[in-house]
Amino acid sequence: MNFLSHFYYTQSTANPYYTMGAVLPDLFRNHHHDWKFHEIDVVPDGDDMSWLIKGWLLHIEVDRIFHSSAPFSAHTSHLRKKLVHVFTEPPKRPFFLAHIGYELILDALLIQNKKVIAAEFYQQLESCDPSVLDRFMVQLGVQDTGGFHKFLKNFIESRYLGNYDRPKSLVHALDQIGRRVWVEKFTDFETKNTIEAIDSTMKELNPAFIDVFHWVEKRLL
Repeated sequence: MNFLSHFYYTQSTANPYYTMGAVLPDLFRNHHHDWKFHEIDVVPDGDDMSWLIKGWLLHIEVDRIFHSSAPFSAHTSHLRKKLVHVFTEPPKRPFFLAHIGYELILDALLIQNKKVIAAEFYQQLESCDPSVLDRFMVQLGVQDTGGFHKFLKNFIESRYLGNYDRPKSLVHALDQIGRRVWVEKFTDFETKNTIEAIDSTMKELNPAFIDVFHWVEKRLL
């Protein structure tokens, strides 16, 4: 799941460190592709750190349940069937784009249906004390904590997730994510047709898209 989808599960708790922890694995990967911590062995040194760890563990469990769910399999397959007619040559991979595209669509539909408020998500991240993140990263063995703080500051200030309610913005994000893997940007043809595929899929999934969140939520209890 993407950032706002993870926020969906923490927003009722209203603890900023819970939210930060729930998106930190993805923030780490976006900052540096080598920052993949499959297991964490961090000793909490206070309530804030404890909530950070709880959020991190929630992220792992939500993704595990979501990626093994029938809705994930069905909807990524449906979107892939549309994209195979758009991306016909390697290295661009329709399956990869459908996986990410479906997750972006879920964020978009959460915004459209007012299930999450992007501004509140950013406010929670902004209220976290950087020193708590520093202590967490040091225990993980991260050396360049300053570089991550600069990345996080730019991520928060950009507020770009607030634009995810529009198919064009989702395709722009999909293009940027894809270029981390294969460098080449989408052609005009690919952009136009991917916007159409994303737009039609959003309409098809709305409002039943929320069912997958309930499906995951029941399995978290």
